[in-house]
This record gives sequence, C-alpha cells and structure tokens, in this order.
Amino acid sequence: MSDIVENIKAIYSRGGMFLKLLFINVVIFVVLNVFIGGLIQFDLLNWFSFDSILLDNLTKPWSILTYMFIHANFMHILFNMMILFFVGGIFEQLLGPKKVLSTYILGGLGGAVLFIITQNIFPLLINSGASTLLGASAAVMALFVGLAAYRPNMEMALFGVFKVKLFILAIIYVGLDLLRVGDPDGVAHFAHLGGAAWGYYMGSQLKKGKDVSAWFDNWIEVILALFKPKPKMKVTYSKNKKTKPPRDDYAYNAQKQSNQQKLDAILDKIKVGGYETLSSAEKEFLANY
Repeated sequence: MSDIVENIKAIYSRGGMFLKLLFINVVIFVVLNVFIGGLIQFDLLNWFSFDSILLDNLTKPWSILTYMFIHANFMHILFNMMILFFVGGIFEQLLGPKKVLSTYILGGLGGAVLFIITQNIFPLLINSGASTLLGASAAVMALFVGLAAYRPNMEMALFGVFKVKLFILAIIYVGLDLLRVGDPDGVAHFAHLGGAAWGYYMGSQLKKGKDVSAWFDNWIEVILALFKPKPKMKVTYSKNKKTKPPRDDYAYNAQKQSNQQKLDAILDKIKVGGYETLSSAEKEFLANY
C-alpha cells in the first residue's frame, strides 16, 4: 500500500498541471464517496456546490471555486476527467501549465456566472435544469474550446481511427449543450456554455497574439510561489551563458518577438552611429544572436 501511495505521489509531483487537476478531482471524489458517504457527504456536497440563489452563495462564497472540483457520481467525473486527460496534455504542451490552470479556473468562474444569471433572469429556466452547480464540466469545456479556438485545424483521432479537426469536435461538443438548454435533466447546460464562451474568447485572442488572461497567470504565479520551498543558494558561472528555451510555443513566440525587436533596435543604432556606438551588452547580444 505504501508503494502505491509513493508511486501516486511521484506521478503527481512529476506530472503536468492537467494531471494535478485530475488528481485533485479524483482524490476529492474518492474521499467523499468511499471514506465519507451518507448524510455527511450530502451536506458537504451542498456546502461546496454553487447554488442558483445568489443569497445562498453569500453564506458560502468559496463555492464559486470549490464547485468545479466536486462531482455527483462516477459517470459525471469519468467523462470530465477523460476530456481533461486527452485535451489537457495537448493544451499544456502548447500553452504551458499556468495557462491550463487559469483557463480551468476562469472557465469555471464563467460557467458559474452564466449559470446564476440564466437561472434568475429567465423564468422558464428556474424550475428546469439544475438548481445547484457542481462538477468540472464548465472548466473542462473551457480547455477544450480554448484549444480548438487556438488550433482549430489540429486533428484528433476519434475512437483512435477517424481523424477529425478540433474545431468540428468543439462545435459538436457545444452543440449538444445548446440543444438541451432548458431540459429538466438536472444538468447545468448554461454553465457549460459559459465555460465554452470563455475558452473561445481566450483561445481566439491568444491566436491573435493577445493574452487576455495574463493578469490571472501572474496572480497564480505569485500565489504558487508562496507555497514553494525556497531552494538553497547555488552560484554557478559560465562564460557562454545562454537563455533556456521556453517550454511552450506561446512563450517561445513571445521571446522570439522580443529578441527580434531588440535586434532591430540595435541594427538601427548601427545604421545611425556605427558599431562603436553600441554598449557592451548590445555587442554581446548581437554576437550571440
């Protein structure tokens, strides 16, 4: 048993952000359903789920975040975690772990906002659909649609056989919720659509070079830094110091653009005043470019 726990810890520590989110969801589900259960489980689900009545949420403000990490049943979490696993890995390779986390959370928040608006504005929806919100569906849909908006022509093998472009899968995924809006099936379809809306906006803007969630990424970095153990100071010296390549293509493109702008400025300076007018740092940059 101890070996299994250690292996799980190792996978968690070495895995990407999408795996960490998956582990958190699964652990919470197992604790609530295996180790707790009964009336206590029911009370906890109510305590951490997001309600359609705004005043009820004022007594548990954390629920706007916690709802996206709890699930009602096995099929609920199974479907969400399958999407998170297959989409999250690709998303993280392209955009990095911080963007996975921010898209997950902001997509979940977008889902909660649209859920409570539609439940209280449209009378026909008050007595249909879900009265409480729980599950990672909105957050996971934000990742899925965000990836499709960023790389619409990327192909995925459906059932391991049929290659389908990502934007087509996203249209089908969102369309299923649109067709079932207002159905008394206990599913918060508008929350899913809220997550999809944020994912599309974020991914389409990112494709244009605009990072609309950079402010949230910075907050996440600050918060995570508070929990990281401080490494022992180690001084190294290298004559040929080179910048480490960025981990994802978004960071790579940003660094490439920054270097190009710096190079253009140096070349303009040479054109006006000659090579001798460059500083030692500019000369070093030009030699290593």
